[in-house]
Amino acid sequence: MDKYRIRPYSSLDAHAVVDLINAASVQTVGFPRAVVDAVGNLWAYRFTPFTSEKVVAITESNEVVGYAFSTSNDDPIAAETGGAVHPDYWNKGIGSVLIEWAESRAGAVLNHAPAGIRTVLQTSLFETEYDAIKLYKDHGYFAVREWVHLAIELTEPPVIPSLPTGWTLREMDLDNDWDIVSPAMDEAFTDHWGAIPEGSIESAKEEGGESRVESESEPVDKSYSNAPGYCFIVLDGSTVAGGILCNAKLVERNDTGRVGSIFVRPAYRKRGIAQTLMLAAFDAFWKNGFRRVITDTDVNSFTDSTRLYKGLGMIPYRSEFTFEKEIRPGREARRLNV
Repeated sequence: MDKYRIRPYSSLDAHAVVDLINAASVQTVGFPRAVVDAVGNLWAYRFTPFTSEKVVAITESNEVVGYAFSTSNDDPIAAETGGAVHPDYWNKGIGSVLIEWAESRAGAVLNHAPAGIRTVLQTSLFETEYDAIKLYKDHGYFAVREWVHLAIELTEPPVIPSLPTGWTLREMDLDNDWDIVSPAMDEAFTDHWGAIPEGSIESAKEEGGESRVESESEPVDKSYSNAPGYCFIVLDGSTVAGGILCNAKLVERNDTGRVGSIFVRPAYRKRGIAQTLMLAAFDAFWKNGFRRVITDTDVNSFTDSTRLYKGLGMIPYRSEFTFEKEIRPGREARRLNV
């Protein structure tokens, strides 16, 4: 690494970072994994919050040859990292330095999690990223989840089933519905992804923790995440029973829509809500000219979501793994397996 150094990422680096990510991904997974949108933001295959810290590795001549990010969350149990090194600069130690940087940043952020709770740093890798998998394993990471990616080719307009009396299906208002949707998501995902005791975050902030807020003034092409017109909720009266969030733009190909997240509150499961939400999303994609839709899910999902997707005609076509490394020991607040 004597010939390279790390510095903070700048928006001016966006195109160079996209080039290096795609140069690496075409060799390892066979498709591009990053793009610069119409307003200059970097979008990677796996969504990276705009509040994430980012760095680039540069040569003595200021050429950008490596990139990494580390998430900064308000409810830190598991942080996430990812990145890439240009193939021309593989096996020069750059990847190891970027991992060590991410671990250092994750340690600082996750230190504000409630006492006694185990914290981890995660990364996601496709099954064909052999060298990256070995690198992370060498740094003490191990696989905790396998994800299956599924796709469907729509051949006719979907039929959305009727809901019970008192229940309604409607498009989500992405500007004004989060106050009622966020609690439903938290409740739906808590037993799988983990939660921390109420009030603990506030206490952590008082002790020196920092909370980042995305700037509303920065332009964002939201079609790449939670696209307007493709997100829906089911309400039981005024209570959000479940919802679905979809993307209308993908990095790897432009003829495909994606179901990014679907959630149903535990009390409303096994009542057809998930199927209704999926078909509502398929209908939105169909009406807007999309004939291919993809999603991914945990192979060991406790809700058996794979059966839902296959029952709707979706077919598995690739695998991805989540690797993690323990940053601080303690009680496991998440449910990693059934």
